[in-house]
Amino acid sequence: MESSDGLLDFAYKYPFSSEAREYVSGLGAKFDPAMLEIGKSRVEQAVSKSRIDYSRSSIREVKRKSVLSYVYARMVVSALNSRLAVDRYVTAEARRSGEALQDESDKDIVRIGGELGIKVGSNGTFSLSFSDFVTYAPRIPEYALVHQELEKGTVYLPKYKVARIIESRIRSEIAKGLPIPSKELPREVADYSKGIKVPVPKSSVRTDGSRYDWIAKLIATPIADVRHRAVYQILAPYLMNVKGMSEDEATKVITEYIERCRQVDPNTKINEKYIRYQCRYAKAKGLMPLSRERASDLLKGVVDF
Repeated sequence: MESSDGLLDFAYKYPFSSEAREYVSGLGAKFDPAMLEIGKSRVEQAVSKSRIDYSRSSIREVKRKSVLSYVYARMVVSALNSRLAVDRYVTAEARRSGEALQDESDKDIVRIGGELGIKVGSNGTFSLSFSDFVTYAPRIPEYALVHQELEKGTVYLPKYKVARIIESRIRSEIAKGLPIPSKELPREVADYSKGIKVPVPKSSVRTDGSRYDWIAKLIATPIADVRHRAVYQILAPYLMNVKGMSEDEATKVITEYIERCRQVDPNTKINEKYIRYQCRYAKAKGLMPLSRERASDLLKGVVDF
C-alpha cells in the first residue's frame, strides 16, 4: 500500500489520476471558498497564459491545496461556458503534468502510461507497441513512423518522446467530463467565475461579410463530434469554392483544424489524404457548404453560432 505522503506526491503531480481522487475522497472535504479562490487563479493562469506553473515541492500543505484546487478549477472553467477556455485549461493542466513526468523514473513512467492505457516497455530504452504508437503519438512530423526506430511491431523511443505521448493521453483524461453541466455546479462557482476574462477565439480564415462568416467561428472552435461531416459538408466546399483557396492551402487549414480537434478528442481517422481528397472533390463538383441553419442542426450542442 502506498504511504499517505507518496499518495499525496503522486496526486500533486497528476491531479487527474485515480490516486488523486482517492486522496480527495479520503479528506471528506466540504465546499471550501479558499480552494475556490485558488482554483479560480489556476483557471485564470491557464486561460491567459495557456499554462499552469509546476514546481517540485516538499511542503505537504502546498501539495494538498494544489490537489484540492484542481477539483475547483474544473468547476470554474466549466462555469465560463467557453470551449476556448476549456481547451486552454485542459492543455495547460496536461502540460503541467507533462513537466512533472520529465523528472520521473523509468519505473514510474511505465506505471503512469499503464494507468492511461498505454503499455510502455522499459529495458534500457522505452518501447511501445506499433498500435499504441499509431493511436497515441502526436500528429506532427517528429513522430512520423519514418523517423522512429521500429522492429517487429515495436517502436523504440527516447524518454522525452514517450513523455510527450503520455502527455497527449493525459490531456484526453483531463478533458473527460468537461465542461461540467451548469446544473451540477454550485451557485457560488457560477457567481465567482464571472470576473474571469475569456479571450475571443481567433480564426486563420478572415471573415468577408458574407453569409458564411459563421464558418470562421467553426474553424476557431475545436470539436469532438461530427468532424468527418464538418470537413466534407462545410470546410472543404467553403475554402475551395467560397474562399477560392488552392488545394494545398485548404488542406493545410483543415489539417491544422483537425489537429486542434484531436486535442479535444484524439479518436479520429481523419488524415491529410482524406482532407485533400475532399478538397479536390468539392472543387471538381462545385460543392457549396451547408447553410447556417443546416449546420446549426448538425453541430447542435457542439458549436454555438
